[in-house]
Amino acid sequence: MTMRDWLALFQKHSDIKIFHMNHLKLLTTLNDHALRVALYRMNGNQTVKRICRGFYANPFNLPTLEEISGQIYQPSYISLESALASYGLLSQLPRTLTCVTTRLPRTFRTTFGVIAYRQMKGEYFWGSLNRGLYALAQKEKAAADYIYLTPPKKRAETLSAIFSAPIDRQKLISCFSRLGMKEQVNFDPGTFTKK
Repeated sequence: MTMRDWLALFQKHSDIKIFHMNHLKLLTTLNDHALRVALYRMNGNQTVKRICRGFYANPFNLPTLEEISGQIYQPSYISLESALASYGLLSQLPRTLTCVTTRLPRTFRTTFGVIAYRQMKGEYFWGSLNRGLYALAQKEKAAADYIYLTPPKKRAETLSAIFSAPIDRQKLISCFSRLGMKEQVNFDPGTFTKK
């Protein structure tokens, strides 16, 4: 395939932001070796951007880091510091996009940024909103996930900060109950102690 053929292919499929090598293999009918060589060359001359192993961005419709997070390691949703920052509950923006998954924890250093996945039990994997190519934790679920994954010795301080933020306490307490965090349900944010 010539460079013009590749560009025509990406433009024809501009509705697809992220391609996996297997998708490109089906669309081009190239063998593995020829496809790898072509993608390596296009990445080198910046015609196409390699996201991470096996994934490439469409040059006619570049994905966001959030969209990438929902595609390269499934199932997952954006939560923890990243979701809390998006809701304005953290004053600083995290450098790493933080997600939760039911799979093993993993960090991807992509050409678009760093994505860290933390592991949650399958029965605690709920409470996200579909945003198209990715999912975002609901505000209270993101806070509950954050507390759940915080080491127990640091929970009181983190809880106090979360409870002082504009958040629906009843929804948060409901999330704590569903996560089996009974000690947080009775937490008194004014005194750093449990009732």
